Amino acid sequence: MTKPLSFQQVILRLQQFWAERGCLLWQPYSEKVGAGTMNPATVLRVLGPEPWNVAYVEPSYRPDDGRFGDNPNRMQMHTQFQVILKPDPGNPQEVYLESLYALGIHRAEHDIRFVEDNWESPALGAWGLGWEVWLDGLEITQFTYFQQAGGFPLDPVSVEITYGLERIVMFLQNVRSVWEIDWDGRLTYGDVLLRPEIEHCRYDFELADVERLRQMYDLFEAEARSCLAEGLVIPAHDYILRCSHTFNLLDTRGAIGVTERATYFHRMRDLSRQVAEVYVAQREEMGFPWMAASAPSTAPAPPPAPTGEMAAADALLEIGTEELPAADLDSALAQLRELAPARLEAARLDYDGLRVLGTPRRLVLLIEGLAGRQRPVEEVVKGPPVRIAFDGDGQPTRAAVGFARKCGVSVAELQVREMDGGEYVVAVRREEGRPTAAVLGDLFPELVAALHFGKSMRWNASGVAFSRPIRWLVSLFGGTVIPFEYAGVTAGRVSRGPRPAGSPEFEIPQAGDYLSLLDGYGVIADPAARSASIAAQAEELARSVAGRLPDDPALLSEVTNLVEQPTALLGHFDEQYLQLPAEVLIAVMKKHQRYFPVVDGDGGLLPHFVVIRNGGTEHLDIVRRGNEEVIRARFADAAFFYREDTQKPLEDFLPRLATLTFQERLGSMLDKTARLERLTPQLAAMLGLDEAETETARRAAHLCKADLATQMVVEMTSLQGVMGREYALKSGESPAVAQAIFEHYLPRFAGDAFPASRAGLV
Repeated sequence: MTKPLSFQQVILRLQQFWAERGCLLWQPYSEKVGAGTMNPATVLRVLGPEPWNVAYVEPSYRPDDGRFGDNPNRMQMHTQFQVILKPDPGNPQEVYLESLYALGIHRAEHDIRFVEDNWESPALGAWGLGWEVWLDGLEITQFTYFQQAGGFPLDPVSVEITYGLERIVMFLQNVRSVWEIDWDGRLTYGDVLLRPEIEHCRYDFELADVERLRQMYDLFEAEARSCLAEGLVIPAHDYILRCSHTFNLLDTRGAIGVTERATYFHRMRDLSRQVAEVYVAQREEMGFPWMAASAPSTAPAPPPAPTGEMAAADALLEIGTEELPAADLDSALAQLRELAPARLEAARLDYDGLRVLGTPRRLVLLIEGLAGRQRPVEEVVKGPPVRIAFDGDGQPTRAAVGFARKCGVSVAELQVREMDGGEYVVAVRREEGRPTAAVLGDLFPELVAALHFGKSMRWNASGVAFSRPIRWLVSLFGGTVIPFEYAGVTAGRVSRGPRPAGSPEFEIPQAGDYLSLLDGYGVIADPAARSASIAAQAEELARSVAGRLPDDPALLSEVTNLVEQPTALLGHFDEQYLQLPAEVLIAVMKKHQRYFPVVDGDGGLLPHFVVIRNGGTEHLDIVRRGNEEVIRARFADAAFFYREDTQKPLEDFLPRLATLTFQERLGSMLDKTARLERLTPQLAAMLGLDEAETETARRAAHLCKADLATQMVVEMTSLQGVMGREYALKSGESPAVAQAIFEHYLPRFAGDAFPASRAGLV
């Protein structure tokens, strides 16, 4: 059996791969950064119009993630491999998947998915839209289309690919702790980095002097401003990075309050904006020397739409995209269901049926039995009264002649009709209608352009904004292509199969062939049919272990929108984790992994879960094993959080609330807690609570927000109140107080329960 790649070999493979594709190999930066994005090779080079392709390793420091080396997956320093492609090459996802193949990760053997995960850095004035990439449930990469940096929109847009090296290597080497990673065939990751990790954690959490850190921040900021005054971009950026790391240390020490947080972010954002502005001005003064001499490539102009007569036929519009967010898919389908009938009616096109379908990678409008020509329209134009249009001898007057000329008809074609209580001359104009093929050439691109989303992105020189990049368009009337161009893509008859199969291109001879061709690839385009298939497969697997799936329409809907080729598989986890609160395990499965938990007849959690793979039935054992390892690591994290949180009473978390923002003008969560405590006795009296209930409500008000500062709730905010109740009981609080802490959040959503106790109602 071939030995897995070492940590060092993975880095070398990625460097070779991207160098062969035109990337300059850069170096880790000399300053501590929170992510590879903050290296000037990214955050500055993405500014301006010059092309730039770069790849580099970047040790990234996030002090608050430190766990003193006790956690197998979390460290204050982790290693990223950063790639910037500027401009978008047109197929960055495919190139990225090729890079995984270079590491021995074959898409056909795994479940590789692009799951919505957008990114922003307030300190850098930067944001982008994209995904996290999952490998059998494990997040291994952040994939982002950079939209803004330094507060300035980016043109062209850059593609940012950030590999999580430790996670990838742990997967390849099948080890359960980062410290066990084989670094170079001799030493382990722990041999090299465990001691520094522990020392950094001790400094970050215990020794870093808050007052000196504040002074250092002010000094670094002053130096940055001095550099900017002299037009020194890189030195100024270096000092901003020092400000950022110093802020993170202060935050780790619990020294950043609500007002301070907003102020620090504003200060860093202002400096970042100035650095970006000076950098672009410098490059412009130099004449943007890296600009390519050739003009940017554009899509060829589409041929004119066919204008000949055609019989009624099916019509197809397919918008092929990179993976749409689940909510955006729902939104786009709802818009198409409303827009398409209205636009067809306005265009006077008759049809037998209309279907709107969609998956994460395609939005589909299928029109059945579409007429070959617009309905003719007859327009009656009212003219002058008969007594004015004709003289006493019945001859047309100048009024009749002028009216006929204006309407484009001869005087002989004028008619007399009774209307509005009299006789009038009218002109009847009849428009026979255009051929459907010509009409669709305008209607289809208008439909695409009419789709809007809560968050849209640009990705190429067209400047078009959409939820995610459009990569292909299919436009057919019967077997005839209806050509048009949109977002730099020319519509044709070529679609693409599912990503696990390599997104193979295939031609669609006739619009009516479309669904059967997709079916041949295992793609279920109809969301309702896909949902039913997922539910049936998952229920069958749950029954195989004497369990069932809890009713969860929201989870089913989201999972339906994450896959187009659904295959369910059953996973298992160690029963020891059932000692944790069931709500914790379920939240981990649903929030982090989109797994379906399995329960027994009484609703008790079983040590099983169902995951829906996007792909076929091949290599399911590999995919299952990967997902089981991911959930084991997730549950290990949850167990760690639970142990750490229960080391002290719930009340001891209250001071930390001073660092959590409630609302900028209303202060911190601790301020809110104080207001709740003042209001509780008044509300209790108004509701007629007795003395014991009032005391319960008062104590619950004192503790009700404390769990927001616990590690478990910081990781999974949906557990607020749930963990408050759990930790209150662990801390010796009465069951009534614990229940009131939980109930004060109710109802959390439409259809949720209401507080059952009067103390919880307060």
